[in-house]
Amino acid sequence: MQREVIIDYSHSWHIEIGDDVTLAPRVVILAHDASTRQKLGYTRLGRVKIGSRVFVGAGSIILPSVTIGDDVVIGAGNVVARDVPSGVVAAGNPARVIRTIQSYFQDKANEMASSPIFDETYTIRRDVTDEMKREMNQKMKDRIGYVV
Repeated sequence: MQREVIIDYSHSWHIEIGDDVTLAPRVVILAHDASTRQKLGYTRLGRVKIGSRVFVGAGSIILPSVTIGDDVVIGAGNVVARDVPSGVVAAGNPARVIRTIQSYFQDKANEMASSPIFDETYTIRRDVTDEMKREMNQKMKDRIGYVV
């Protein structure tokens, strides 16, 4: 889990998160909707289930009563207001299925074949140097590269 992730503290027991899930920075997962409180006197609740091997992109919001299947990528900045089936990439606002997970990873594997690849020494956790940062930017002429 990355920094600034918010998992609905007041109703966290309604949220189920599977194995090998990545929540990028500023992801919000809500299990309640207080918009009904003022007029109806009650807050709406909804269970949230996130399957296994799911990546949720930075700044995404997952609303109450949503199920996300296994092997899913949710794009950055999305509002997930409806269920997302297994094996897909979902993006948009509201998020909707845009392709299969297989086609997404095949495209990325093809892209990777012609992109620079950097090992773990090129990461913050391994104290990447300023010279290495410049090298990375120079090698990423097409603006894309991959790091372990």
